[in-house]
Amino acid sequence: MQGKSASEIIETALWDLIKTEGYNSLYFKIMASTEPCDPEENEELTRILDQMTEEDLEIVDSYELPG
Repeated sequence: MQGKSASEIIETALWDLIKTEGYNSLYFKIMASTEPCDPEENEELTRILDQMTEEDLEIVDSYELPG
């Protein structure tokens, strides 16, 4: 299996499905990296993430804080 683990194969297949079906990959990346929350908070966050675009996460300015 080309030296890949089963989880790597499943992850690759999932990302391919997300791309081909037109799902918002940003949504899945954010949801996969967050801690579980209560159902009400999850619903609110899901609504917000569903409305986000790649442009919403584009860095427009950066600042270096004095340290």
